[in-house]
Amino acid sequence: MQTKEYLGRSVALLGLGRSNRAVLDFLLPLGAVPTVYVPKEPPEDLAALYRAQGVRFAVGAFPARFAEALLVRSPVIRPDLPALAASVAAGAELTSEVELFLRHCPATVVGITGSDGKTTTSALTAKLLTGAGKHTRLGGNNGVPLLPQVWEMTADHVAVLELSSFQLMTLERAPHVAVITNITPNHLDWHTDMAEYVAAKSRILGTRTRFFVTNAAQTLIQNTADGVEIPRALFSANGELPRDCSMALTVQGDRLCVAQNGTETWYDTAEFHLPGRHNFENLMAAFAAVTAVLGRQPALSALADFHGVAHRLQYVDTVRGVRFYNSSIDTSPTRTAAALDALGGRPIVIAGGKGKGIPLDALADALAKHVKAVVLYGETAEEIAVLLHGRAPTHCVRAFAAAFHTAAALASAGDTVLLSPGCTAFDQFRDFEERGNVFCALVAGLKE
Repeated sequence: MQTKEYLGRSVALLGLGRSNRAVLDFLLPLGAVPTVYVPKEPPEDLAALYRAQGVRFAVGAFPARFAEALLVRSPVIRPDLPALAASVAAGAELTSEVELFLRHCPATVVGITGSDGKTTTSALTAKLLTGAGKHTRLGGNNGVPLLPQVWEMTADHVAVLELSSFQLMTLERAPHVAVITNITPNHLDWHTDMAEYVAAKSRILGTRTRFFVTNAAQTLIQNTADGVEIPRALFSANGELPRDCSMALTVQGDRLCVAQNGTETWYDTAEFHLPGRHNFENLMAAFAAVTAVLGRQPALSALADFHGVAHRLQYVDTVRGVRFYNSSIDTSPTRTAAALDALGGRPIVIAGGKGKGIPLDALADALAKHVKAVVLYGETAEEIAVLLHGRAPTHCVRAFAAAFHTAAALASAGDTVLLSPGCTAFDQFRDFEERGNVFCALVAGLKE
């Protein structure tokens, strides 16, 4: 049943990215009166489309205080901006696309966050739920806002919601099942410090949460969850079952062990095709979350045709005997280290881009340990090269295309070229997806 609470209500939308376009698509049929605040004129065709529906645009700097009753921030807009603080103090309500979705969604919601692995874990969770016969929607930080679909959902559906720290900053309604894959330093170019980053991640837990899934090896998460009296699943990739939890999961070789209600169940993971310890951790997190939703353990056979998510150790092609892998999602040193561990061998790696305000020593160490050669590009190229101290053959270029062609020229039949940047794409691309797509196109170009 659609709500009438937005009929005639004035709404300020800060930004016109994917999430706020989804908010417009949600609010306009409900009779809201929206104004979109943007720093510069939006694309003409997009602006014309929304203006025809009564949307007003305010171009330039934000006002000292917004006059609208409801404020919707894009995830990249910090909630503590003076204009927002002044508006809230004057009685305005601050919300977001994710918060609106959680307010109106009738389905069971599985929320998944973490510094690394949240996208793959979300995709695995949705795959296992669908395989178990549940009507499942997957969205959130993966680029698919679920808000426009909310009226199509029922209590029989499950929504799998990937959540970033930006989206979690102001979250008031927690998901029913909460998953934190891990927490390591990340996005410290946006968050004021590590404490704020951890606090944002911890907002995935709330009064509605009835089950919590996390990594037993990460004490930071355990400390974050202290005092939260809800059943929890702990997973570990070290071969030993965690203790003091409702459900314990671990892996030994190619077998998954799940301990629950005093019973150990072992699964053959032959149907699971993703390489690396970190992907087994993703699998265990997804398995536990799905078990919490279903009330029973899912069948791993649902993963028979699951070969990963685009831009995450994605096999692209083999050209003249050289294998090319796209892992453009690796925007932190820990992600690159995990990708290198999972892939094995000594690949030629393309790394670099724009930094996040976090140390890059770990990225340099991972590259030095694993690579045949490294090609560095973008804003962080020289910094990483200095940190490498000549421990691996290193080539520095400015442009991404030059980095690709340099790596391809260095490779011989039997080699692997891996895009695993360890940094964001924002110096030369819109996002990591565009960077990965360009990489795939460049690989295809080698065959022409």
